[in-house]
Amino acid sequence: MGTVKTRMRIVKSVEAAENAANSSCSYKIAPEELYRILTSGEERGESIVGFYHSHPSWEAEPSRLDLELASFPEISYLIYSVRDRVLKSYIWTGRTFKKERIKVSKRKTTVND
Repeated sequence: MGTVKTRMRIVKSVEAAENAANSSCSYKIAPEELYRILTSGEERGESIVGFYHSHPSWEAEPSRLDLELASFPEISYLIYSVRDRVLKSYIWTGRTFKKERIKVSKRKTTVND
């Protein structure tokens, strides 16, 4: 959750969601949990600026499942490869993922197109 300033997404808070798919190779956020996250962010003046998940045994690249499940255009999708210990971020264009640069700091995380 966070804000957008001229092509830069600033993460102000992180909301962990339970994996409703109950799987180590698939993920799903329950609609009621997503609604809770959206409304609590709105109360703080924040909106969704991205999603994050891990790939336990493969690289930090969007998978076929990531392509199938992506549904928020112009939002960042951060993927952490547990195996490689690498974090990468992508923008969902509505058709494909476009790699983006990220800057992580202790105080805040920003994402630039």
